Amino acid sequence: MKVMKKAIATGLAFTLAAGTLVGCGGGDSSADTKYELTVSGIGGSLNWLPVYIAEEKGWFEEEGLAIEDALFTNGPVQMESLSSDGWDIGCTGIGGVFAGVLGYDAKILGSSNTDDGTQYVFTRNDSDIVKAGQGNNSINDEIYGSAETWKGKSILCNTGSVTQYVLVKMLEGFGLTQDDVEFVAMDPATAYSAFIAGEGDACVLTGSGGTFKMLEETDKYTAAASGPLVDSGLMCSFVANKNSYADEEKYEAMKIFMKVYFETMDWMKENPDETVTYCVDMNDENGSTMTEDTARKYVEADTYYTLDEAVAMMEDKAEGTDMSVMENNMTDVLDFFISVGNYTEADREKFAGHVDSKLLKEVQEGAGTQAE
Repeated sequence: MKVMKKAIATGLAFTLAAGTLVGCGGGDSSADTKYELTVSGIGGSLNWLPVYIAEEKGWFEEEGLAIEDALFTNGPVQMESLSSDGWDIGCTGIGGVFAGVLGYDAKILGSSNTDDGTQYVFTRNDSDIVKAGQGNNSINDEIYGSAETWKGKSILCNTGSVTQYVLVKMLEGFGLTQDDVEFVAMDPATAYSAFIAGEGDACVLTGSGGTFKMLEETDKYTAAASGPLVDSGLMCSFVANKNSYADEEKYEAMKIFMKVYFETMDWMKENPDETVTYCVDMNDENGSTMTEDTARKYVEADTYYTLDEAVAMMEDKAEGTDMSVMENNMTDVLDFFISVGNYTEADREKFAGHVDSKLLKEVQEGAGTQAE
């Protein structure tokens, strides 16, 4: 049973009101459907995979929930559609979280998975960075290079992005700043193409394309650092349209969505081979062909949270702060974006208080009741 799927948004002019979202799948929902929800996400992403699987399995319909997909190419474009109430709840990365909260007063309802497993800093094997070896970085001994070998290097990296965040964190471990290197602004796909063509001393990549291709070419390239090695704390999260969140019926629909989503992630952990097959199929439908081997690496790159873990991050206080672990991690990343001029100090204050654990705690309590 297929649900209606909205087309991928490829430009900033995308709006629901203008009718640019069109159905691209079958539309046969359950006769017992009680709730309806428009769910947004990034096409082909790891945090969209549980939605894709649950749709294919018919698990939303079994719970009386009809899902309509709204897929986008990146978080900021995804959040822009909130200006026209384009969707109710969304799965997104940290860039989308900030755009949604600071631009449209969206609510943060929890996190689904880590989002640093596909972010890598690469250099060539014959680089003096590699020759300097490991053990010189205060954040992690496994990071390659030294302050002397990184200083002045030309690095291809997307500006104002999580890749830049990973790069800056790595440099901090050497006692350096971005001003100590030559930062060349390029999106990941362009950076990958340019680097293999001989440009730059290093490049920072993310996603399922260039990252895994370069990881396989160990005879040419070395992964000098990564998101996990620099302890980036990046994660993918759920954000809600503030108007939908305030609507009683939509709120109940979101609870069903979250219940099915986390149950699907539990199923994925128990069925890794079938999960890989679904990942290949999802990316094929999204227009980005992925081999089974690459899909397996992609799925294993990040960690999906359990429902209890997701709630704990929103409830437990970060050491030395009054913020939850989740909000503290996000605020650290926001401080970085403020430092590079993407946001202001006023935005830091505006961001506070948007993490709301109420809905996810109610899902957790319902799951506990059912388990009893």
